[in-house]
Amino acid sequence: MADTILIFGATGQLGQAFLAQAEARGMNAIGVARSGTNRTLDITNDQGVVEAILTTAPALVVNCAAMVSLDACENDPGMAYRINTRPVSVMTQACTETGSRFIQISTDHFFTGDREALHDEDAPVVLLNEYARTKYAAEAFALTAQDALVIRTNITGFRGRRGSPPFAEWIISSLKKRAPLTLFTDFYTSTLDCKTCAKAVLDLAETSATGRLNVAAQTAMNKAEFAHILAQELGIDLDWATTGTITSLPTPRAESLGLDVTRAEAALGYALPTGPEAVRNLVRQSRKDS
Repeated sequence: MADTILIFGATGQLGQAFLAQAEARGMNAIGVARSGTNRTLDITNDQGVVEAILTTAPALVVNCAAMVSLDACENDPGMAYRINTRPVSVMTQACTETGSRFIQISTDHFFTGDREALHDEDAPVVLLNEYARTKYAAEAFALTAQDALVIRTNITGFRGRRGSPPFAEWIISSLKKRAPLTLFTDFYTSTLDCKTCAKAVLDLAETSATGRLNVAAQTAMNKAEFAHILAQELGIDLDWATTGTITSLPTPRAESLGLDVTRAEAALGYALPTGPEAVRNLVRQSRKDS
């Protein structure tokens, strides 16, 4: 019988990528979200979360569910905790009962002040907002589960659903429409495409790796560089964008989000893409989906 994987947040861009990767591996993939998937559930329903795990007894539980709007988290810290943090404590307890391996998808919003520097899993963190605080607390809960993996990452991809589009969908659409763009030159990330991230995480789940691991692009670039590389790959002359700074945004945020992926690559036995390679992956995926 195929291993069962239970994916919370299955309708998001990364959740969809996990479903596709799991199904391609012949796994019994069960998606959990508020709507539009196998099992409908509000992530703040503790009992529902427990029942989802206990009744399926999956080999693997992956939590992609999150409140990702920094402004929304800042405006409602209680809800940010109820979505980003508390469910993880409930999931880990249920996984202990079923013997399921738990994977928590975390964030990279923990580092500031050193531009494109790459941070390993032991680098000191700085928590500048409620999003970072709730995601960091969730890491601590996740690591109480035996053999748990906490994945720090920065991803983008394609969701194909109504609502706020992921960064990749938004920037590609904006480039094709020549829409007004303000590109940040002081916000650095090691952004990875969702498809590559999901594959790497499921590969890691088959190893003995535990604890925190960075799964991201090998290199960091600022958002302006990202957009210009993307435009070049699309054959677009990006000659109309203006530059800006993230200090203009209402919620304070970390801006030096580069991640050192050395440990993940050692566990995987293969290299993760560079930043430009991840951009090219996005372009190929966008053409395939169009």
